[in-house]
Amino acid sequence: METGVDVDRGYAWVALGAALSIQLIDGIIIYSSGIFNIALMEVVENDITKVSWIGSTLIGSYTLLGPVAGMVQHRFGSKLTALAGGILTLFGMALASICRTITGLIFTYGFITGLGLCLGANVVGVVPGQYFKRRRSAAYGVCIAGGALGLFAAGPIARYLLDEYNLRGALLIMGGISFQRCIAASLFRKPTISSKRNRTTSKTFEQRDEEEHGQQNDLGESDPFHQLDQVTTEGISTSPCLSGNRSEERTDYIEARSGNVSLLCKTFKLVTQKSFLVYNCSIVLWSLGEVSAVFHLPNYVEQKGSSPKEAASLLSVMGAGDFFSRIVIGFLASDPRIEMTVIQVGLVGVAGLITILFPLVSHSYRWQIVFSFFYGLYNHVTNVLMGPIVIELTGLSNVALGFGIVYFFCGIGYLSGPVIASFIYQSTGIYDYTYVFAGTCLFLSSMTTAAISVFRTRVECEKEFEVK
Repeated sequence: METGVDVDRGYAWVALGAALSIQLIDGIIIYSSGIFNIALMEVVENDITKVSWIGSTLIGSYTLLGPVAGMVQHRFGSKLTALAGGILTLFGMALASICRTITGLIFTYGFITGLGLCLGANVVGVVPGQYFKRRRSAAYGVCIAGGALGLFAAGPIARYLLDEYNLRGALLIMGGISFQRCIAASLFRKPTISSKRNRTTSKTFEQRDEEEHGQQNDLGESDPFHQLDQVTTEGISTSPCLSGNRSEERTDYIEARSGNVSLLCKTFKLVTQKSFLVYNCSIVLWSLGEVSAVFHLPNYVEQKGSSPKEAASLLSVMGAGDFFSRIVIGFLASDPRIEMTVIQVGLVGVAGLITILFPLVSHSYRWQIVFSFFYGLYNHVTNVLMGPIVIELTGLSNVALGFGIVYFFCGIGYLSGPVIASFIYQSTGIYDYTYVFAGTCLFLSSMTTAAISVFRTRVECEKEFEVK
């Protein structure tokens, strides 16, 4: 009989609270970039396309460096990865507070801060899957709800700091806030399952889950790279030719080399898996629309006549809808009878339609509030379902790498979205086209997500035919 289980109870809730805290702070830093974008145009350079590169580099690095964060976490674990993220974010924001050039801000506020946020985000995407099994989707919903709380708080906090402490002080204080993630990072540890019969032996939940699923991905294929690692390790440990310190050094070298090769091969295999590749294409389209709509919202509504405080309040309204959606969808997705991709197709499709129609009523502050709430309610479902879908498509043993790959594709859209939207505005002189572009991307993302089921069904039919 097994006791001392951290999975689904006990210390799992501490880890979930720590992950939620990191996601909350990440949300504040990321979603405040739209408010800081206006301040940067006033202080640094009044060119919306050039200044947009600062925020898009931040958001792009936050996601585009996902594979790097995945490999770091795969090698060093959640605690050290999250600690490094908190330190890097503080360092980047502190340097940004003394920069007054677009190039310097792209490197400090954009790249360094984005890398720090990315390390923490990858941990947040992995931890709920490690600590929860029965209610994994609900755990992801609760954890990712921290991002909605960050969105809710980002506008008022950024606006207050800019009004009271100007741009330099606001960036420095934001760096101090981001450094608090290190406290949450210190709470992480590996979930273990101990046995009454043998207190000295324990195994992680990941290992147990792998055994139950036979090292299979969602297509039912065994993982040859895991088998290769086992053969290599066994061959080394039983070789009679290796002895003493020299044999130990040789063993470590071969294990490290085979581990690195296996990691790269496994990453390539995940990227080229058909259903996972289609999902990543939908993520690129979703992130293009998402960042274009949210990043430009404060400046867009100010152009329509709203005050800076009213513009900042819209992010809080969006955060309220987002928070409600993440909690409800997280518990809804826990029902095995409900297909997660179906939820994403429906809600993101609706978000795309209301985004396309938003310019028709954007002149009214009341309609701006209505749009912000329902946009947060429908569109941010992707954040909740990302973790469970990655586990479903790649397997729990590959979740760190899989989540990093998804974040990389997310970064493609996040990096280019604000710049493309700014270019559309500058070229046409009509800001409304930015939201037509954003809504179209979201709707296409919904249609692409629907194709995942087509590919998975086709593969299952082919395997069934082969068996017959």
